[in-house]
Amino acid sequence: MRGVIYCFPKGDTNLMVLQSPLRRAAAPSFGAVGALLAVLIVGCGGGSGSSNGGGGGVPFGRSYQFTGGGHTFVMSVDSTGRFTIFVKDANAPAIVNSGQGSLATDGKFFTQSPDSTLQFSGTVASDGNSVSGTVNKNAVALFSFNGTLVTPSATSTTALSGTYFVTGGGNSAYITVDVTGHAALFSVVNTVSGGGLLSVSSTGALTSSDGSNAGQLTQNGATFTLQITKLGGATVSFNSTITKATRAKWTFMVFMNAANNLEAFAAPNVNQMESVGSTGDVNIVVQWKEANCSDCGTPKFAGTRRYLITRDNNANTVNSTLVQDLGTGIDMGKPQELTNFVSWAQSRYPADHYALAMWDHGAGWLQTRTTNRLIPPTKRAVSTDDEFNTEIEIWQLPSSLNVSPKLDMLIFDASLMQMVEVAYELRNTVPIMVGSEESPPGEGYIYNTFLAELVAAPTMTSAQFGTKIVRDTLEPAPGGYGTGNNLTQSCLDLSKIENLANKISALGSSLDAHIGDTRNVMVDARTNAQHYAYNDNKDLWDYGDIIKAGTGAADLKQAVTNVQTAITAALIAEAHGTINGKSHGIAIYVPSPDAYVSNYASIAFGRNTSWARWLQDQPLNKQ
Repeated sequence: MRGVIYCFPKGDTNLMVLQSPLRRAAAPSFGAVGALLAVLIVGCGGGSGSSNGGGGGVPFGRSYQFTGGGHTFVMSVDSTGRFTIFVKDANAPAIVNSGQGSLATDGKFFTQSPDSTLQFSGTVASDGNSVSGTVNKNAVALFSFNGTLVTPSATSTTALSGTYFVTGGGNSAYITVDVTGHAALFSVVNTVSGGGLLSVSSTGALTSSDGSNAGQLTQNGATFTLQITKLGGATVSFNSTITKATRAKWTFMVFMNAANNLEAFAAPNVNQMESVGSTGDVNIVVQWKEANCSDCGTPKFAGTRRYLITRDNNANTVNSTLVQDLGTGIDMGKPQELTNFVSWAQSRYPADHYALAMWDHGAGWLQTRTTNRLIPPTKRAVSTDDEFNTEIEIWQLPSSLNVSPKLDMLIFDASLMQMVEVAYELRNTVPIMVGSEESPPGEGYIYNTFLAELVAAPTMTSAQFGTKIVRDTLEPAPGGYGTGNNLTQSCLDLSKIENLANKISALGSSLDAHIGDTRNVMVDARTNAQHYAYNDNKDLWDYGDIIKAGTGAADLKQAVTNVQTAITAALIAEAHGTINGKSHGIAIYVPSPDAYVSNYASIAFGRNTSWARWLQDQPLNKQ
């Protein structure tokens, strides 16, 4: 769908219409009808000499091992809760792989292998003496494990304890050293792969009990070097500096699905991010897809790539570090790919806070894609991938974002997502949601503005960061778009959405009860309330204002007031342009009853409130 952003030129009262793909009003197919993270380091642990997870959490700094049925699972946890997993499955086809991540204070973890084919989930026991869980291959269970604590050695490796990684040139190495003389290693050197549980000397010498792996970890100031001389029983030659994972204040993730007609805006947004770049306190990480398809513009590459955004002053060329090239065939309209990216970014770039921006088309609760490109009555989605004709539906977001640690905030750089239906779906998944009631322009957010503020003040809270995004977007150019347009932005506290939903449900019941005496006002509210690119999306506050102003029923007026009070409680920040001047930060679905989509009742908000019933009962015409 082609769209417009309406702007008043400075000093000119005439309306100017700038043609641009709506940023992210999802293009309907043919036939359509328009947490704070809990990984803390506190003191020393129990008799094992390990560090403690903090706040009564599981002990850190230990190693675990499981073998059985041709399966091997090794896990070493460093003094900060970071870990490396090594797995080997000797059954056909043989598998040797690894994963890195962070333990939560309750001992739970989820991570995946660097190639995303294996997923590891489990729990370290509260006493720190065992670990249990499952290894999945492409989301199908491969084997379960019950690992026991590796007996601490007499050697203290506290000075070397940490989690390290290096990739490049076809070689890679992932290793975690605990504090009790052990390490888990996985490495690929040329065509040789291997690793496992190693003993570590106080000087960093690495050896496995069977002699199949050997090497040396050396520290020189802040520089660490890993040498591997034997791997999986083969003699190898690997010598490289290796990065020690450190903990930033924030990791800002962007799920950039440009496999559609927004392709032209992807590189400019990445270049905006590069003008700020990652720092020791802020990681900026992007998964970026472009594709060859009829609606995919002129791609700069075909495939999916993961970048750590680094700073440069070239506004025309992306020069950031390509961390991983996933190649072709990745479907970013698939929920599992969202999970894969977030889990990978969390394990590779740990931080105290995580923000995820979903960059793409959006349709609020509406679905716009099917295999035959016809829109059925099940409409609710974001992240359209035109290579595969897929998208992620809002009911799939809670499961796809069920990651550990939990996200601190979700930012929709997409159209029409700031709806009560979307917020309700996510109310138990993420505490803060930022986005737009309206369809932003194709250019999307001006990332350098609010990212520069985050880098300058990385101790800001997620609510403060969300407020910056909202305010900066409506600031005058060049930092923002100004206010002479139809833009809307808001930041919502999703812990308050359950209460808002309850008040809306009560309002729906009250409206139903007053059809006889407030019929004409109800039609006026549906027709005249502030609406957006999808005409059935109404600003909830303005819809209520029209009802309250027109009805004589005291209980109905009070029901509206209760909804507006709940909106105020949930609203952290809000800004809008002059064209959508009656916007208040959150929209709701209010179609004409003859256009009601029956599957609305199947989304969580439709199931759990009376609103779906009211939408069907509401009067079609005035008397």
